[in-house]
Amino acid sequence: ADSVGRPLLAAREASRASARRPLGAMTPSIPKVAIPPERWTQAIYGSPESALAKAEVSQLGALRFDSAHWSKAYLQCIGRGISHKDCVASLPDDVRTTPTGPLAGGDAQAGLAAAIACMNEHGTPDACTSHFETLSKLAGYEEEVKKSSTEKARDFCNKAGYKLLGVPVLFYAMKFIKIK
Repeated sequence: ADSVGRPLLAAREASRASARRPLGAMTPSIPKVAIPPERWTQAIYGSPESALAKAEVSQLGALRFDSAHWSKAYLQCIGRGISHKDCVASLPDDVRTTPTGPLAGGDAQAGLAAAIACMNEHGTPDACTSHFETLSKLAGYEEEVKKSSTEKARDFCNKAGYKLLGVPVLFYAMKFIKIK
């Protein structure tokens, strides 16, 4: 009788102990979110300010993935009466993929390999600046060209357009207007 009473007594004590715990100790804590919900869109479609390579927003619409490609190709193969093993071996790749960036070409791969080897050897980005400049030129980044004052004036005139025809009239009218 004593061996039957001990488990019941232990269960009763455990239920009393859990009843005495505060409510906050029983409920799990709410996870803290690192990015607030109002900035989720920016986090997905934008680039961090410190990123050297910004996302090309115009190319995000070109992303393609057909989840039914493999199943359609497999079903067509099976429908022709070919065995499972042969169908799996002959599945074609999905050619409707996202266009690759400029660093996916053969010239860029050699430059990228050289930059990685340089970083492995030296360990600091300052020692590998020439490799990074080569990669940035291959990716299409160009440094801003310093404009001369003549080029700035030409650009201003191009933007102003026909409105500049009023400048000689204004200059002639200033002869008759006295500003005190």
